[in-house]
Amino acid sequence: MTWTAVRQHYDKLLDGYELKLFRDLVPRHLELFRQGSAAAADQLAFSLSLMLIARGTAFVRRELDPLKHILPQSVDAYVQDCVGDYTLASMLLEYTNITNIFEIVGLEVPSQVLDSFRPLIVRVETDHRDMPGRHWTKALVALALGERLGWIAIAGFLPTQNVPFVPRATFEFNMQGLIAHLGGALLTGATFDEVAPAWRQFMAVAVTLMDVHQIDEQVILWVARIVFHHIGKQPLGMVGDRVFEEISGLVEGDA
Repeated sequence: MTWTAVRQHYDKLLDGYELKLFRDLVPRHLELFRQGSAAAADQLAFSLSLMLIARGTAFVRRELDPLKHILPQSVDAYVQDCVGDYTLASMLLEYTNITNIFEIVGLEVPSQVLDSFRPLIVRVETDHRDMPGRHWTKALVALALGERLGWIAIAGFLPTQNVPFVPRATFEFNMQGLIAHLGGALLTGATFDEVAPAWRQFMAVAVTLMDVHQIDEQVILWVARIVFHHIGKQPLGMVGDRVFEEISGLVEGDA
């Protein structure tokens, strides 16, 4: 499959039922918000990621407008339910994912919303053999949070090991290598130009990685956030545009 085919498929999903379903559920999310439920912000990221990839950030912002105020309260309610030291299910990533989408399309989100996941991310249990997309997402969230213990083992290193960084290296289908590369870039203060080849090759093979269920749309959005914002120092609210532009360029290359 190509990015052209992916966009066409997502457009059909959105035109067929996904967009109507999202809009029909808005009153339910608002009611859950009024009740103070964490579920008000749950199960939104998938539909919104399809919209972003197929139709861009302005479209996502329009669809999110009635819900743009719900995130801080909903995340706080979820975090309050996580008190303790027990292992957390990867459902936590649903909340980090929707937080990321709000931020990268330019909606205003207090910084403490994402920061509230910092003490929790290390408690999330994932396995690359079971739902690998969530495994990689955990590491990418930890990179964004600056929580070394949340990503270092997933990148293939012991907690005290040095993480090497080779500028302009590429990793093709090796997600563990890409995460180690991004971690090394952050630790050494690398520039966007030094990670851009890895980003471009990742996007060139991302459709194949999705086809074999190694990544999902959320992984793409988190990698973009790390590359363009945390490393490249571009405004966080512009990251969604960078993703859409990169995919548009790949679609043009398919022609």
